[in-house]
Amino acid sequence: MAGISPIIRSTAFLAYLILIGRLIVSAAFILAALPKIQDPAAFTTSVEGYRVVTGDLAVWIALALPWLELVAGFGLLIPQIRRGSALVIALLLIVFTVLHASAWARGLDISCGCYSVHESDKTPDYLWLIFRNLGLLTACGCVLIRDWQYPRQRSLREGASTS
Repeated sequence: MAGISPIIRSTAFLAYLILIGRLIVSAAFILAALPKIQDPAAFTTSVEGYRVVTGDLAVWIALALPWLELVAGFGLLIPQIRRGSALVIALLLIVFTVLHASAWARGLDISCGCYSVHESDKTPDYLWLIFRNLGLLTACGCVLIRDWQYPRQRSLREGASTS
């Protein structure tokens, strides 16, 4: 390690941090999807609890959203679709954060529906939910930035070595 420059070491360290962040976000979305897929009726109740959509639209969201979360979560692990998956997850996290903030502002005492679809007696901690989403969004943003910069940096290095 003595011959490796601090910049390369810090870049490698950053790459490992981004990998860990990517794995955490991936696991979070995969684990969030599974109970919703197993019990779509209960998840429909959670969706309706936010009082933004009801009826058939809530049912369609409850049926489609968990599969989107599952595919996007696994997509973060596949290099060919990682960017698209990170973008989908980032957009979902923005929507989830807005929904949590809205429910908090309106004083709704509802189940989050994030990792368990069954009603809880515990009052939701909206501040925690918002900060958790922002942390996951930050990790997702790092994945997106790295994946958009890395091919550009590699092509610049290859161009420099051929001149």
